[in-house]
Amino acid sequence: MSNPIREVVDGSPIQVGTRVRILASDDPTFDQTCAGLDGTVTYLEYECGCGQTFPNDPMIGVLLHDGRVEEFWIEELAITGSS
Repeated sequence: MSNPIREVVDGSPIQVGTRVRILASDDPTFDQTCAGLDGTVTYLEYECGCGQTFPNDPMIGVLLHDGRVEEFWIEELAITGSS
């Protein structure tokens, strides 16, 4: 993570504090052990070199209930609530 943003980003598809469920993904970099877990968005990342675009396509840092923080794309998440 190069420059995590932990505040509101106008135009982002999701915001810090949003509760999410991790969906399954065919992306080879996706950690399949995360599928079905719940967590909370803790940051948005636009500078880690994964082809993100500001503000509409961030990598999304999610604090999982087991204490891990993992990064996902918006299509790998289902919004379940907000803070």
